[in-house]
Amino acid sequence: MEWIKRVNNVVDYIEENLDKEISYDKIAEIAVCSVYNFQRMFSYIADQSLSEYIRNRRLTLAAFHIFNSKENIIDIAMKYGYTSQDAFTRAFRKFHGVLPSKVRTEVVSLKTCPKISFQITIKGGNHMNYQIEQWPAFTISGIRKRIETEKAFQIVPQIWETASRDGTMKRLFELWSQADMRPVGLLGVSAGGQWGDSEEMDYYLGVTTHVGVPECTKIITPEDMVELQLPKATWVIIEANGALPDSIQNTYKSFYTEWLPNSGYDLDDLPVIECYLQDNRQEVWIAIKPTFK
Repeated sequence: MEWIKRVNNVVDYIEENLDKEISYDKIAEIAVCSVYNFQRMFSYIADQSLSEYIRNRRLTLAAFHIFNSKENIIDIAMKYGYTSQDAFTRAFRKFHGVLPSKVRTEVVSLKTCPKISFQITIKGGNHMNYQIEQWPAFTISGIRKRIETEKAFQIVPQIWETASRDGTMKRLFELWSQADMRPVGLLGVSAGGQWGDSEEMDYYLGVTTHVGVPECTKIITPEDMVELQLPKATWVIIEANGALPDSIQNTYKSFYTEWLPNSGYDLDDLPVIECYLQDNRQEVWIAIKPTFK
């Protein structure tokens, strides 16, 4: 599948630049999706974060470099992206369990992180309830937070916690009671982070307030909230019922590792939407497009 080829092309790009600057803009360009969406996909199919993989590959090569050369350790540290010997020493010791200087003076055991490669795997063991729908343009109203793409997985839960404490969640529930349109529920939307603007992204917490069909009446967005307009697109809508966070995480893993590689579809470059209803009921909306060969 084309998307697997692109993922492997990203891995090749990383491999070629482990001793140079790795551009997240370039990763987004190669992957043809936002950096945040690629990071999410990578973490579920590789069982490690993208930044962790890059760090571990660099520390693997750095150990070989120290062992096989007489180059100063500080120069090797800088070659693999560290700005100080102290930072490199801490990272090296955390990964390998020994100080970098010991590699040349003692017999030590070192860890390796091999280059990763992705293939299509048909497991057939997991059952996933989904539907594919052509959905008209729609509007989401709520709050928007600008966050660093690389820290999104840590910051997003904090956004929800703050919204629960400061009354934002209550106001969104009130807005939802007026609207009750699909995508339904409280929505968490990850938007932006595309090629050319990969360092930051927007995270929206909101509800659907308009769908582009004649019979739909638009709900007025409160003055202190913002709107996100999404175009007409094809969406795969996946049931993700169950206790959080496992239900959502298992859904993404099944989607990226089993459903998408065998579906005949590719990812469309639109935000991913998580819909939170009540009684441990959730949906995940992911925009897709046919794969053209």
